[in-house]
Amino acid sequence: MINFDELKIFYLLMNVLLLQKLNFKEMKKAIASVLLSLSMASMVKGQSEMSVFTATGRAGVATTFVTDYQSIGINPANLGWSPKYEGKKVTLSLLEGSYSAFSGALSKPEFRNSIMNYNSDSLTHAEKVQAARDFIEQGLAINADIMALGFSINLGKAGGVAFMIRDRFQWYSIANETTSQIMFLGYNAPYFDTTTVDANNDTVGIASNPKMYSEILDGSKFKLSWYREFALSYGKQFIDGESFKLYAGAGVKYISGLAYMNIESENGKFTAFSALTPGFDINYGAAAVNNPSTVTQSGNLPNSVGHGLGFDLGVSVEINEKLKIGASITDIGSITWDGNVYQASDDTLISLKTEGFNSYNLFTEAENFVGENGVFTWTGVPSVKTNLPTKIRFGASYELIEDKLNMGLDIVSPMNQVSGNFEKMLIAYGLDFKILKWATISTGFYNGGNYGFNIPVGLTVNTSSGSWEAGIASRDAVTFFTNNNPTLSLAFGFLRIRM
Repeated sequence: MINFDELKIFYLLMNVLLLQKLNFKEMKKAIASVLLSLSMASMVKGQSEMSVFTATGRAGVATTFVTDYQSIGINPANLGWSPKYEGKKVTLSLLEGSYSAFSGALSKPEFRNSIMNYNSDSLTHAEKVQAARDFIEQGLAINADIMALGFSINLGKAGGVAFMIRDRFQWYSIANETTSQIMFLGYNAPYFDTTTVDANNDTVGIASNPKMYSEILDGSKFKLSWYREFALSYGKQFIDGESFKLYAGAGVKYISGLAYMNIESENGKFTAFSALTPGFDINYGAAAVNNPSTVTQSGNLPNSVGHGLGFDLGVSVEINEKLKIGASITDIGSITWDGNVYQASDDTLISLKTEGFNSYNLFTEAENFVGENGVFTWTGVPSVKTNLPTKIRFGASYELIEDKLNMGLDIVSPMNQVSGNFEKMLIAYGLDFKILKWATISTGFYNGGNYGFNIPVGLTVNTSSGSWEAGIASRDAVTFFTNNNPTLSLAFGFLRIRM
């Protein structure tokens, strides 16, 4: 069954993203431990259903399943559906969420420890050499979504309205051989063939045959995004036939940007852009002095470094009260980053001061790579505008046994390659089976996105009247029984109330 460490990880994430108890120094360590300490990971399972715990066990199949506020960001048309439970027109929930992480290199106990213990001892030189090997062409991705508040009301023939506050954190990275060596070995990497000592008595690696960033990082990617969104959606029924019903909906969201990074090189094209809330405390050195977009930390909440608007559009149909088909396009729009914005141009890497990463925690060690003594030469800029991670999704479901067994599929395809989006199309199949009046088991399988093949499982319980609902799910049931290639994941909600 699900280990209590998964609950601990989720609790830590909740405190990080909502900043309920952590100061900024603790926040940086906690985010590092949970979100980016997975440096031995092979790949992480993305979240097409975001914080919707009722869909996680169903392999994330959600386009024609989700209702009320859970429709936000998936298919707003479903807000026009009649309430699932008679007389229950209002739905309210607090603190739903999910995260997932996968390791192909560590055992399950080792992987849990690498996440929970962010104050781990320094790596030995031999361990650094091994880590540099293990990291080559091994993708790392992580998704964490925390919904602070969800609310919806069904207005009958006038449709349905929903509001949500949610944090979304995504990371994806992959490093080639040279990049991996520089990350962990620093000036001892083979790229630097000599070392010297500067006037400050610091060891410096020198490359006698320096190369451009675009060549050094060719095929490597480091992508990060952290958004806090305030979303409002509306859906309504437009055709009410005896055997055919049509619904359509739309949503708008104000987005507060807390972190964004995109460093990559492909086919000779180099891109490096960063905008991080000052709570991360990255030292950019001289580049920060004349940066026109510098933001200093104030108050107890992380300062926003970007703002924008996003839009969702969706449609769904119901045929003979059994078959549902839906389609939507989400996160249409852009965000302007105007705080702590830095860019790096393609240049030669001649020297490096850092000795490389001293732990498997990528985020804690990030300053060794992107900070003042790191690889890149940064320049502060006023602002940069980026697209949101737009996705198009299609889904269908069929009720095999009335109020007992439903099955469906989803296809989710990225419309761009910005930070926070999938790298490729995701295909998922799932089902819900109500084993008791108050209990539903969910399972299925999925493939694609940023990941491989997984078999999830979930349990949802509710009162017979539907006034209260809770659930818990994991994205990979196989992890319960094996120690190798573990997927650490959890999605749950306990405060979902209907009135």
